[in-house]
Amino acid sequence: MTTQKSGGGAGTPGAKKISEHESLPNVDPDLQDTLGQRLREVYQEVVNEDVPDKFLSLLEELKKKETGGDSNT
Repeated sequence: MTTQKSGGGAGTPGAKKISEHESLPNVDPDLQDTLGQRLREVYQEVVNEDVPDKFLSLLEELKKKETGGDSNT
């Protein structure tokens, strides 16, 4: 019998929680390695993207407000 834990936190509605008595599905190790490598590649691409000028401008405005308008800090 499978029981669903009630978390009361922010989770996906209707998502089944895995208890300590259930095991995760087995994934072929070669497939897992391929997926892991691809995820690392995609993550690295995102990390290397330039920050848009609009975001930099907004961050500068926020910094000025937090420091009282002094942008030299």
